[in-house]
Amino acid sequence: MKKTILFLLCLMFTFSTFAQIPPFVDVQEWEVKDQDKAFALMNTWKELEKSMVENAPAIFLLSEMDGNTIYFCRAFNSMEEGIEYRQSRWGENGWNSKVYEKWSESVGEDPWKGTGADVVMNHMFRMLMDLSYIPEGTNLDEELPNNPYRRHVNIAVDWGKRGEFIENIKAGIENDKKLNNDYIRFMFQPIFGGVDGGDFMMVVLGESRASYFTGLEKRTAKREADGDWQKIQANPIATWVNEESLMITY
Repeated sequence: MKKTILFLLCLMFTFSTFAQIPPFVDVQEWEVKDQDKAFALMNTWKELEKSMVENAPAIFLLSEMDGNTIYFCRAFNSMEEGIEYRQSRWGENGWNSKVYEKWSESVGEDPWKGTGADVVMNHMFRMLMDLSYIPEGTNLDEELPNNPYRRHVNIAVDWGKRGEFIENIKAGIENDKKLNNDYIRFMFQPIFGGVDGGDFMMVVLGESRASYFTGLEKRTAKREADGDWQKIQANPIATWVNEESLMITY
């Protein structure tokens, strides 16, 4: 009976924690030459969309540190919600024209001049709840804005090893709990788009790039001294495709 109650409490915590995050993220990737100017233009649009559109989702920007990429992101509770929102943008009664009119008033004539801004592609990611790690008791409403740094790691899984990879990730989560590792990590899977060869995208949060690497060093030291972790990592079945350092703006 006690085990059943404990299991139910764990489920309640898990679902209430992840209920704070819309799991489907629609991403528009931009390549720019003047990142500061392009960011200001996109941020103005973001704020107008949030305030003017009745059913606006969670909207945020991801800016590549020391790079020339900006990701304009909208998060939804379901794919259907994302599709409906996209459809409501266009047409005679669509919200895009209203936001664009206000945005144009704010940014002036020919705002994109000199930014070198081009859309690269669109992506859609789904957060995988069971492969993400959030320490018990974490309040994401507080932690997300307090940890604006994002380390994105795109992962390629060896052919035929997907199931084994998932089990290893789950085992690693339990190991992190055992070691009391204090950090937040989300796991995403591309629905479309994504990085060439990338099967999963791991997103690790930090207060800054420096604090991320300090925390990583501490976690690594604890893991390398742990026999269970060594067993999990004994036979690598995945490789890092690439990594990005980004800052988020809500």
